[in-house]
Amino acid sequence: MSHWAMLVGALAFAGCNGGGDRRAHSADMAGHMDSGGMAGMPMHGMAMMSGMRAHMDSMTGMSPQQMQARMAAHQEMMSRMMDGMGADMRGMNMPESPEWTALTDSVKQDLAELPGLSGQQLSSRMRAHADRMRRLITSHEQMMKGMR
Repeated sequence: MSHWAMLVGALAFAGCNGGGDRRAHSADMAGHMDSGGMAGMPMHGMAMMSGMRAHMDSMTGMSPQQMQARMAAHQEMMSRMMDGMGADMRGMNMPESPEWTALTDSVKQDLAELPGLSGQQLSSRMRAHADRMRRLITSHEQMMKGMR
């Protein structure tokens, strides 16, 4: 939990910093979480979701070379987030809808293919991936609100 508080604080600070390479900094902060940072944690905390959105904004604003340099950390973070979402759903006995399954399959395909891309192909695919991730986060938030 403390890692998420530090991440959100760092992202808020980076957002107020007003200059420099704040996108790279926030992505670096996201990559410094240890393996216990997200597993089993309820994903519907608003602070965490805004942090994930900020991470995606950061990734899409990078050069292809920066994206490649941070790809392993991004993949790990996204995998943990998706695992956490799945755990939330199982914990609340929520069945996966066909739409949810299709979206998560698309995100998994992105995560498998992004590391092999470069240049404009990587930038373009990262923007599409970010859109899918935002839809996934929004969908998860709505499902969690509906189950309360």
